[in-house]
Amino acid sequence: MQMKEKLSPFQASVLIYLIQSGVTLFSLPRLIAEAFGTNGWIGLILIYIIVNINLVLIWLVFKMSKGKSMFEIIGVFPKWITFPFCIFTAVVWMLLGVMVLVKFSMLLKVLFYHNVSLIYLTSMGYILTFMLLKKDLYQIAKATVVLFYFTVWTVFLLAFHLPEFSFIRLTPFLFKGATEIYFLKGGFPIYTALLGYELSILFVHMIEKKQLRSLITGNSITSLIYLGVTFVSYGFFSFGQLLKEMYPLVTLLGYISIPVLERVENFTFSIFGLKVLITTVMYLWGTKELIQYQFKSIQSNYLLIGVLIISFFVGSIPKVIKDVDQWLTYITYAATAIAFLLPIFLLATIVITKKMNRMPANE
Repeated sequence: MQMKEKLSPFQASVLIYLIQSGVTLFSLPRLIAEAFGTNGWIGLILIYIIVNINLVLIWLVFKMSKGKSMFEIIGVFPKWITFPFCIFTAVVWMLLGVMVLVKFSMLLKVLFYHNVSLIYLTSMGYILTFMLLKKDLYQIAKATVVLFYFTVWTVFLLAFHLPEFSFIRLTPFLFKGATEIYFLKGGFPIYTALLGYELSILFVHMIEKKQLRSLITGNSITSLIYLGVTFVSYGFFSFGQLLKEMYPLVTLLGYISIPVLERVENFTFSIFGLKVLITTVMYLWGTKELIQYQFKSIQSNYLLIGVLIISFFVGSIPKVIKDVDQWLTYITYAATAIAFLLPIFLLATIVITKKMNRMPANE
């Protein structure tokens, strides 16, 4: 799809941030405690660096191709090669976007709205997703900026926990008491909390300027918020309590008392749904773009409706949160492989293509 308008660096950064912000945040402090032990929040910095390295690879694809889109780069291959690649990536991204929405809907029902049907909650998400996906990426990006200002204030709720924060609970020990021995095994669930940035490979060429800075800024916003939530959790809970809390962030929000708002966690959790919405929207947008590349003759709106119908039926398969978590475990393995291997594959394609184009001139 060709866009007349370019994304500004700020729009691109906000888009990356909102794609990355997923439901893992609610259990992230516990996951970090399990993976890295005491003062495990420091381990999040290492994950942040790994993601930035991956973002540099994506930027190199843009730079070495001289601003070409991913589809222009892979256009040198015959369709029988690009077809399985695009369909596999589209399926993984579709499943990831759908399961994020389904898990949030299940958490919303279990924690707050017990009498509301799960189908009603997910249907609301699909309707909003359809309304956004009817627009082009520039219009979606403008909507994300509005949602950014509407949701970013929730970060400052962490200030309510400062009176109960104690540096003694942090302990002087570093990475002690971790239940996972190997860094990759323990750090993988933490890394998946930052997934979503890989979608930038589809729109990095649409960013007006300062592409690399925009991508890293978006990842930095997400990582700083994750770091703040985790650091406060380590100082608010004891290490033993943190390991036992299923959703530490929900407990933190439940501690807040505001005279004009009785259930802060209820309201804030619902607001967080806007972030989950953008995550789902962008993963399904990526799915639509990949399928559209292979089936150019299908009208965009029909393709979008087809993707949403398939997503709805697939999302109705898991019945409990445990099933969704199991789906997400396998899907994120595939999504992580795509995030790392796709830019490497594109870089190799660019280098080989340039060499082949120069060969006749050298002979």
